Amino acid sequence: MPMPDTPTHCPVCNLPLREERTSVGIFWACDHCVGRAVSVELLRRIFTPASINPLWLRTINGQGKTGLRCPICRNAMLEVQLSDKAEVKVDVCRHCHFVWFDAGETENLIPQPVPAPEPQLPQKARETIALFKVEQLAERAKNDALEPALPELWWVEIARFLGMHI
Repeated sequence: MPMPDTPTHCPVCNLPLREERTSVGIFWACDHCVGRAVSVELLRRIFTPASINPLWLRTINGQGKTGLRCPICRNAMLEVQLSDKAEVKVDVCRHCHFVWFDAGETENLIPQPVPAPEPQLPQKARETIALFKVEQLAERAKNDALEPALPELWWVEIARFLGMHI
């Protein structure tokens, strides 16, 4: 039986999952139980390594019990403790790298810090820099017009060097 490309049904209520596209990636949601299927790779982009690495280490080390069926491959996932501090357990598929979160369980993860926006130059400074760059380009074009043009075909120059008339 070929594996589907996307999760099909909620492992809790067996209803179809809805695809949710965000700016950082895709996850799948159950409208009935409000559960979420999220790849470990997407979790690593959204949450800190301290939030995700212990979860994945517990999974690959088999530190849990058999849990729900994976919404992708339908293999049994492993129910593991989310962290040492949280009493929450989530289901993780070692095969597909999907994690099933019941409603509210992602609140125990620590989000990646949002990078500070780069400082913007004032509008007048940006205009001055742009004008300077335009002047540099104009000067370069003027100098290029004064220099003799390079041959368009390099092989013609080589042929002339060798004494051939083309």
